[in-house]
Amino acid sequence: MLWVSLALWVVAQPPPPSPAPNPPPGGNLADLEFSLTRHQRQRYTADLEEIKKRGVLRVLTRNNSSAYFVVKGEERGFQYELAKAFADELGVRLQMVVPSSRADLIPALLKGEGDLIAAGMTYTADRAQKVHYTRPVASVPRVLATHKKLVKLLEGPADLPAFEIALAEGSTTHNDAKRVAQEHNVNLRTIELPNKTEMEEALDQLERGPLEATIVDRHLLLLAQRSGVPVVERLVMSEPVPKAWATHPKSRQLHDVANNFLDRSGKNGLMKILYDRYFEPAPKRAVARRDKSLRADVDGRISPYDELFKAAGQETGLDWRLLAALAHTESRFDAEAKSPFGAVGLMQVLPSTAKEVGVDHPEQPGENVRAGARYLKRLMALYQDVDDEPSRVRFALASYNAGPGHVADARNLAKLTGKDPNRWFGQTEKAMLLKKDRRWHEKTKLGYSRADETINYVSRIQTRYDVYSRHVDL
Repeated sequence: MLWVSLALWVVAQPPPPSPAPNPPPGGNLADLEFSLTRHQRQRYTADLEEIKKRGVLRVLTRNNSSAYFVVKGEERGFQYELAKAFADELGVRLQMVVPSSRADLIPALLKGEGDLIAAGMTYTADRAQKVHYTRPVASVPRVLATHKKLVKLLEGPADLPAFEIALAEGSTTHNDAKRVAQEHNVNLRTIELPNKTEMEEALDQLERGPLEATIVDRHLLLLAQRSGVPVVERLVMSEPVPKAWATHPKSRQLHDVANNFLDRSGKNGLMKILYDRYFEPAPKRAVARRDKSLRADVDGRISPYDELFKAAGQETGLDWRLLAALAHTESRFDAEAKSPFGAVGLMQVLPSTAKEVGVDHPEQPGENVRAGARYLKRLMALYQDVDDEPSRVRFALASYNAGPGHVADARNLAKLTGKDPNRWFGQTEKAMLLKKDRRWHEKTKLGYSRADETINYVSRIQTRYDVYSRHVDL
């Protein structure tokens, strides 16, 4: 019993996060980016209670057209949407973390860079020694794929030596190749691809010609075929292999609730809905998902209006990706958007506000972005008493949504309730919630406010900025 008690104490008392490294050399914007995203560089091992306390679930994954990708400013993907539903159920924000290669997923988890792996990772006995797997999210067979016009005969395993099979370094497809070679007493010719190579990238290389054959999960081959990639299945290389999430061995409660969530998602139809959406889409949607010109995680573009955000950022000295995150939250990049209250355009600026900052035609996208950027810059100037720029940015964003008066009320309530009026996350945002309570909002100048909306607004922009800054250079 003493061992159990000590084990539980270790889980409940995770080690403190490692300090974030010092800022990199560079200009003010580089320093601001570093400060705004400092939380992404903290390392710590957390179980369920600590995750809820921090308010964020860090999910390690891979960038590809099924697990996780960013298109037109939106995060998408089978693993992303499933993890998002899980994070929503826990009541925490979701943060996707993408290590440099698939081989880095488990090391990143063990080093405390994430809480959960959701990347279509194959179950193996060796990996199960290091991490705690959930129940399978899916089980799919591995198949040998070639270009559909390759005419070499392949009637069974005995014909495999005729093919040069490309396999990603360190991938589990090596195990499939070795097992087939041993079972059928054949010598296979293989070549190594970089360990960063995703299966869908190998299929693309089959199309372009550098590769002759590769081993992939069957559902990824079917997805490629739907998007028009001329590849075919030539031979089944394995029985269905389980794909599962994984947690840190110390995160026992997180593992249990994740397992429970996946069980229910399998029974209530959520998993099938998402599986059909990403692995059995209509051909047009499959093509769009693989179109690299639409994906920020591939070509570094966020929206059709990137040049407008960059121009406004250069004028005001603001990070253009922050302006893009604000615009997406306000209008989802709809330049024709209009609110019932009269706000217009990408940045949802009132014509009167635009005029105050020297813009006469906010209905024009470029002028609208300029007006929003100038207004945000003006709001930041209201918080010169706040000692660090990231906090000034967050107070300005809250003011963009709720107005400076409500934020001033929240800061005063923070002082009254022992919270820090110079910090937003976990401090003034908590005090702002009191403005929903008559006993407190009657003590303020402006009274009641829709505090939840403002808190979610700042959080969404921060999350979106995290994503944009990860995939798109300053």
